[in-house]
Amino acid sequence: MALTSFKHVGIFPEQAVNWNYIYQSITEIKKTVAAPKFLNLFAYTGGASLAAKAAGADVTHVDSIKQVVTWARENMDLSKLENIRWVVEDAMKFVKREVKRGNKYNGIILDPPAYGHGPDGEKWKLEDNINEMMKLVLQLLDDEKCFVILNAYSLGLSAMVTENLLAEKQNPKIEIGELYLQSTTNQKLPLGVFGRFKNF
Repeated sequence: MALTSFKHVGIFPEQAVNWNYIYQSITEIKKTVAAPKFLNLFAYTGGASLAAKAAGADVTHVDSIKQVVTWARENMDLSKLENIRWVVEDAMKFVKREVKRGNKYNGIILDPPAYGHGPDGEKWKLEDNINEMMKLVLQLLDDEKCFVILNAYSLGLSAMVTENLLAEKQNPKIEIGELYLQSTTNQKLPLGVFGRFKNF
């Protein structure tokens, strides 16, 4: 493990609660669905992708930066997993195309940055683009058995915003909360907010 030029180590440990949620959800869905489909958007180095693959999902990993997708592939190999679908593309473009194709997923996680750029210079700003993104993502969810997780690291963004974005799906059991790390002195260090629901 080594620091990148922008001081990242390749994982965000506060995401461990989401990895556990993904693994448990896929395991439950597999009781009735042979190969649940899982989509990881803004996927970075692949912690969520690996959790879903380890649970037996058919995984698609989407990130706009080729370097971090290469890093994620190395993590897959080190984890002795295989057959993750790697996509280097702007997340919004990918989701729009999947909606047109009529593709469906049993699980989706989004971990969008506050600001970002696609491989062809596409601009992403959370406040401007997240509404459209979530409307599209909800169309990609399987009608019978599905779950979704939305993380938001934008400072000042209330967890209730994630709840409102997810509430467009009818009758979801929505959970909202904060992502945090606990210090050795038992203080909770806030790092972001999440919203999630499952329909099964």
